[in-house]
Formats: sequence, structure tokens, C-alpha cells
Amino acid sequence: MPAGAVGLGQFTANVYAVRAQGAQATQARTGSGVAVGPNQVVTACSLLAGARSIAVVRDKVTYEAALAAPDTERNLCLVNVPNLPGNGETLSATPAVPALGQKMVIAALLGQAVAVRESTVVGLQAGDDGRLSAIELSGTPEAGANGGALFDDGGRLVGILVSDNTSANGRQRAVPAAWVRDISARGAAALASYRPAANNTAAVAAGTTASDARASGDSPRVGEVWQYVLTDNLTRKRTDVTYRVDRIENERVIFNQGARIERADGTLERINTPSAGEFDVASPPSGWVPAGVKVGARWKYSYRQHGSGAQTDLEGIATGESDITVPGGTYRAIRIAYRGYRLQPISGARFTQQYKAVAWYAPDIGRVVRFEASTAQVTETLELAAHRLE
Repeated sequence: MPAGAVGLGQFTANVYAVRAQGAQATQARTGSGVAVGPNQVVTACSLLAGARSIAVVRDKVTYEAALAAPDTERNLCLVNVPNLPGNGETLSATPAVPALGQKMVIAALLGQAVAVRESTVVGLQAGDDGRLSAIELSGTPEAGANGGALFDDGGRLVGILVSDNTSANGRQRAVPAAWVRDISARGAAALASYRPAANNTAAVAAGTTASDARASGDSPRVGEVWQYVLTDNLTRKRTDVTYRVDRIENERVIFNQGARIERADGTLERINTPSAGEFDVASPPSGWVPAGVKVGARWKYSYRQHGSGAQTDLEGIATGESDITVPGGTYRAIRIAYRGYRLQPISGARFTQQYKAVAWYAPDIGRVVRFEASTAQVTETLELAAHRLE
């Protein structure tokens, strides 16, 4: 521990595991939270997105919780936890401002239990107002650390960990603990305007829902985020994939600083940087969903894939329409099946392999909510996990 550090219990006393349950029993995210007052815990809003229920857990005791105030712009959410023991972490009247190179302590759900580890401040970021807005730390984010606590070696709460706001080099970041005081005021307006989705299964616990945005005619909009999970079905490795609307220019919707560009009607213009496996790499030039697609329609594509130059020939058919449940909710979707071949150049030779893909497209939100692709070497599934406004 750093010199002058207080006891380990002081760092972990008010840190809890936070479990956000999705629409089905198997759909859950687990992260961390910090008690900051009687029956109040702060955590990262990204942990709660898409949650139907929230629980706070410590020492095998589970406490039911409910969203109290979301500040999605800063990714901080306050939850009410009846019967939570203790008075919570004391927020310093004078915010502790870290310095470059300063030794810090992270307290979060690290593995199966709340634990601590050392870290070092390697970067500080200021907001438009010139005040501290982010703390960059040594080391990469760990599973479960999202929503955890950052302390100085004197035991003062300095920041809240937000793993979805990692820097470009993959380091863990935290937002200032001083922001916790503002959550209720900043979240009041957002909570007052929050309406459950028309389909309750697709409700989002923190931020604006997908059906709200579409019903209001305001989607797409700058700050709109589509969060997916990409699963390699061979290795079971899961990867988060985020599409964020950064700009809208001349009927062009620009995601992830130009990595993906769509037209206002949702059709694809181009992909500059693939990030979602086969969904991006193997995408037809106009996307997987033809404009105005109807059940029973058939079509053919012949094109070269982005980057690899593989020649791809596919036949598509909209086979039917039904409800489909993904981690982000339940949607009415059109099932689009593709079969064909991919001619892949490898080490000067050319290999032909069968290609199959299925996309489930939800017209009400204008997005593919599930996508499956398979070849002899690849089998992947991409599913919508959350939709929010930042």
C-alpha cells in the first residue's frame, strides 16, 4: 500500500457489488457502486442501461435497489437502497484534486469480491469549464470495476470509475467524486421527462429509451448510442461494440468519429473502420437491410468486402416477422436470411467457402437487433444490449 495509507477496511467499507438484471434471468451485468449517504449508492449509468431490476450486494447479502437520479451525460447514477447499513462515504467539502504521478487506491469488485489495488494517476483532463473532468489511471479496466471507488492514500474519495469512458490507449478512467453532489439536481430533469418504452421489455433504466426517441421523431440524434455485444461462438469470447452518433451533416449520420457513416434513412454509406466482426467486415455496400424491406422480398448482392478484398456473392430473403428478445429488450423484427459464397484471397491463392448470415431487423427502431454469421472458420453473434442518449 502507499505510504501513509489507512487500513484496507477503510477503502472497502462502503464499496458494493451492483447487479443490473436484464429482461431475462440470464441477462445481467455486474459492476461496483459506492455508498455516499444513508440508503444511497452511486454507480456508472452504463452499468444500469437496459436493466429491469437493480440489486446491491455485499458479503452474500442482497439489497433491492431502484434508480433515484440519472446523470447520463456524466455517466453517474444514484440508486436508492432501503435498509443499506451505515451512513456511506463522506464526501469532502473541499474536493481532493489529484496530481500527475500520485499513488491512488482503487476499491471495486475485482473478481468475486470487493478488493483494492494500487494505481497511479497518469493523466488529467479538463472540461470546457476548465475544471477537472476525468482522471486517467495506470492499468486497464478490470471486469466489475465499473462504478467503483478511487481513493487517495489518506482514504479520501477522489473519483468514481467509469470503464466505458476509457482512454484511447485502453487505460482505466474515473470522473471526479465532486460530481456526486450534482447528480440529483442534474438528473431531476432527465428523470421527470423519462417515459417507459411502449414495449416495457425494451425499457432502459438510465437515459432515453429507443422507442421514446423513435416516437418523438428525434432519432438519430447526436449523442445517441447503440451498444452491442459481439460473441465468438467458438471461443465464447464477448466484446462490447459501441456505435455513437457524433455528427449529423447533410443527411449523413456519422458514428464513432467517422468509423461508420449512414444515410438519414438508415442505409449504409460506408464503413471506414470495422468494429463489429462480420457485421461490419462482410457488410454489403448498402448494409444488410435493403431500403423498404418487406416479408417475402428476395434480392442478390455481389461485391468485394471491405479491407480483405474478398469477392462475396449472396442471395437474401426476408423470411418472416416475429418478436425477438435480445439483451436490450424485445422487438418486432423481420428475419433476413443470406446464403452464398465468399472467394477469399490467402497467400496468393484463392479459396471459396460457403457464407451464411441472418439479420433480425426491427423497423420500429430502424436497427438490426441481432446478427449471426458463419463460415468454416467463423461463427459470430451480435446482439443489441442497450440504446441510450448521452
